[in-house]
Amino acid sequence: MENISMVMFGSLVVLLVVLLVFVGKNSKLRLENKKLKEILAVKDTTIANYEASRVAVSDVIENFSSLDDVMVLISKGESKMSISQKLNIPLSKIELIIKFDKLKNKK
Repeated sequence: MENISMVMFGSLVVLLVVLLVFVGKNSKLRLENKKLKEILAVKDTTIANYEASRVAVSDVIENFSSLDDVMVLISKGESKMSISQKLNIPLSKIELIIKFDKLKNKK
């Protein structure tokens, strides 16, 4: 009977050690998981920023083709609204073209 008690006690100690090892591993995995989530959040933000800048660059390129037409009409005294209607370009893009031209001429 005493041998069975020692075997059960030994088994219990082994199970307790295994449990403690698993708890330690679990906490390490939680920390790694948290770091990975942070990395993924940074990656998603970077991709979103890249997409936004890509759209902005394509807008500038698209608007650059209309730059001369817009600036000629501005120099003739046309309003932004009338230029928008004549060239079928949204008013916000007309304003962007004008800002771009001002930046270009500052150099």
